[in-house]
Amino acid sequence: MIEDKLREIYGIDKFGKNVPEWAEEVKYEFVDYFMGEKLHDAKVWISEYLRVLEEIKERLKINGVLYSKEMKSFLDDPRRHLVKKLFIYYHDLIRGRITVEDFIKKGKQAITSSFNSNMRSIYQSWGLFSLLLLLSERGYVLIYPEHRYIDLDRNGKQKSGIIPPNVVVGNVFNSFSFFLEAPRPISWEDGKDLEKVWKFYSLVRPDMLIYEGIEVDIVDFNGDIPIKRPHYIVEFKELENWWKRWRYLKDYKPLSGNEWRARWLKGLYEGLAEVLGVKEKELPSFSEGETKRVKEYKVIELYKAIYRPKKGMVISRVSVDSTVKEDLGEGIILVDDVRFDYNKLKDIVNELTYTNSVENVDIRELAYKFALSKRDEFMAWLKSQGISLSL
Repeated sequence: MIEDKLREIYGIDKFGKNVPEWAEEVKYEFVDYFMGEKLHDAKVWISEYLRVLEEIKERLKINGVLYSKEMKSFLDDPRRHLVKKLFIYYHDLIRGRITVEDFIKKGKQAITSSFNSNMRSIYQSWGLFSLLLLLSERGYVLIYPEHRYIDLDRNGKQKSGIIPPNVVVGNVFNSFSFFLEAPRPISWEDGKDLEKVWKFYSLVRPDMLIYEGIEVDIVDFNGDIPIKRPHYIVEFKELENWWKRWRYLKDYKPLSGNEWRARWLKGLYEGLAEVLGVKEKELPSFSEGETKRVKEYKVIELYKAIYRPKKGMVISRVSVDSTVKEDLGEGIILVDDVRFDYNKLKDIVNELTYTNSVENVDIRELAYKFALSKRDEFMAWLKSQGISLSL
């Protein structure tokens, strides 16, 4: 039993310096014990994701994909990644700072949370690339990023005060800008800045925003939300029976710069006190906002009411009860039982592209784009007509 092995490890070195090799292997056994079957699922999901990634690389001539450190580690080796999440707790167990029971509780929470978060990221990324693949079949090409490396890591991207897209694709008719896990807070320096950007902290965040046209920055403080209104919002649902779950949404009250700093210092002190094993001194208390409980499948309606897009879209990996579909509000498209079949997302792409009719096309603009794409031939033709022109 894994619990017996953990008891052998408990307190074997009060400084945690001299740890035998066999003790390190117990971390792997712990992960296997609690996550064995799920690790198999992870390998299947990663395989499906990489398959569509290779297709889209070829179609859109993408050079590569940039990941967060967390996601890259999970994609490389899910088992090893989860073992890393046990490091601090395991070291505390070796030093005798926490009990076996505490380690099991905290360790299980850590690996489960990391596993679920990464599986969600994988399905979101698969969904994004599947939509791009379907659009590429309709003649859409990569417009942004110019270096042709799609960045899926949004951490730190807002330090410059802007929110850029992950990817933009287009054809001669129109284009679409995709934003995964946006909006997120942009940088600020003092209380005045914080007052301006606070809406980002309190704004609920859909899985993906889609804009018609090329949008290189969606920050906009002129409206009641701090970004330009998206044309579509998308939620990805990867879990079994997800519609039976509840979402807890917290109401964040505005903070001053001073209170923000005080909260940060309190958290820092509490963390250090736990690590060093010292008793906390008297610390300030803060009032917290209220928490609302919302049915998971109703969250898309909340997002739609706040962002007011043309349509809200839900992409569900599994089949959904018919009562849920009937209960969803107007203007929401739910595509279920998708699994990893990107062709089942054609209804989503049809919705995005249905306005691309010939009546909406500026023929002169098309002719100009064609001339630029065949620049040398066009210049030669102009010369044959006795026209001298520089482009």
